[in-house]
Amino acid sequence: MNLRRRSAGFTLLEVMLALAIVATTVFAILYLRTRAVEQVGNARAMRESWGLLQQKVGDFEEVPIGDYKAGTESGTFENLPNVRWERVTEFVEMEWMEEVDEDHPREMWKITVKVYLTQADGQETMTQAQFYRLKKEDDEGEGGGGGGGGGG
Repeated sequence: MNLRRRSAGFTLLEVMLALAIVATTVFAILYLRTRAVEQVGNARAMRESWGLLQQKVGDFEEVPIGDYKAGTESGTFENLPNVRWERVTEFVEMEWMEEVDEDHPREMWKITVKVYLTQADGQETMTQAQFYRLKKEDDEGEGGGGGGGGGG
């Protein structure tokens, strides 16, 4: 009787299948890790943008309303070459308010502040906020105004 004994071990097909499963798992884990690192970077950039935006909005809220002029202004942040800001000031017509109280004309300004952040990969993100300033004739010489606005 000539019986062959099967030698202990794995066949080549079993080894190749196991390697394919391990390789797929490793690549999936690396992909997920890379995405997580990207998301952390995006979250940091967004947090930095919001902080800088709040700083700029605060700067413009302190400007006396008599100094407002319609137009666009832009600039950069000191020590942050990858970040720039832009402010757009628009006069808002309020004819209905003048009709209600002709002795005290009012003017309102809409201010939009944007912060542009260029990330290391060259992608630029923009964060913005709007607020309004209302001036009554009685407010001359005061910092007056108010009202906040959201961003996005």
